[in-house]
Amino acid sequence: MSKPKSGKIKLFFGAYVNFPNAQNINCDHIARYIDKDKFEVHTMYTDKMPINKQEYKELSIHLHRLIHHRFIWYWCKWLTMLFGRYDIYYLPKTEPMDWSFAKLFKGRKCKFVGSVEGVVTDTENNTPEFIYYYTKLMDKSFAISKCIAKSVKDKWGYDIPVLPLGVDPMEIEVKRKECLKNIIWVGNIKANKRPLYLIECAKRFPDISFTMIGDGDMQDVVKEEIKKCNLQNVKLTGRIPNSQVYEHMKNNDLFLMTSKNEGLPKVIQEAAQCGLPSIYIGECYDVDFIESGINGIKVMTIDEMIEKIQFLLDNPQELKNMSQNAIESVQDYLWPNLISDYERYFTNVYNENKG
Repeated sequence: MSKPKSGKIKLFFGAYVNFPNAQNINCDHIARYIDKDKFEVHTMYTDKMPINKQEYKELSIHLHRLIHHRFIWYWCKWLTMLFGRYDIYYLPKTEPMDWSFAKLFKGRKCKFVGSVEGVVTDTENNTPEFIYYYTKLMDKSFAISKCIAKSVKDKWGYDIPVLPLGVDPMEIEVKRKECLKNIIWVGNIKANKRPLYLIECAKRFPDISFTMIGDGDMQDVVKEEIKKCNLQNVKLTGRIPNSQVYEHMKNNDLFLMTSKNEGLPKVIQEAAQCGLPSIYIGECYDVDFIESGINGIKVMTIDEMIEKIQFLLDNPQELKNMSQNAIESVQDYLWPNLISDYERYFTNVYNENKG
């Protein structure tokens, strides 16, 4: 492959930068921080959500509109990928149009890159379709955590590099938490996130305020359980912009992650930035940067999670120490400190395809 006329490598990020979920936010951040002297960056936005186009223009990011209509959506993304003729297509969402486009154009003058973002177990992320997408259909794949990379090696027999997710630097100084009064939960309110575990915690600690941020197909179930138990200490915000999530985190003292299976939960990084240590249920995964008992706590069951909440409630100095350590440990995951790894990775992928 010859060098593009612009002298830059043309990158397409197949996500929607104005729609808040982990993959979209990750692509948005890579697009913002990557060196525009080396890369020509293209990505998409959905017309159903607000976006500041001028901001992206000033960052030299090329935006392409996704018409969010059930009959047009598929072809809108597909044609954007076709006519762009990009050097590298980073397709983290594994959508039907990603599959069909990669199948048709694999082996031509472009490369396809995927990211494995969940731990592979015997029952999770281990279908033949999932394995095929990352090991056959994509030219290259990477894992977003060491834990995921190890699971890919153990279950599929493949060695893949690790490129962790990052977070933006905080613009204000964050103070460590002093005592446990408020607890927050953030995520999609669906079965694999086990949102009812938060309700179990709220029942046990009526004097602590609990906030659940997100939406999903279990939202009505959660509301019904709150009503049935007459819980006055649980607030549901629904889905809100990421900037508002940060504001809520700053006003809380502890973050809970109840998911059955995760990769490198970006929201735990965001919590740490705001001085929140996390308690997570890790029977199927580890969070790379959490050293249990130092900057957060790993537990194996909901009962153990409740025990650790009580421990931090009774020992505010432990909460203070974990809060300070969480702030310090997340510094390695700031985007300015990570982006050079992504730049090297995409450059190597491009150079392998030259000629």
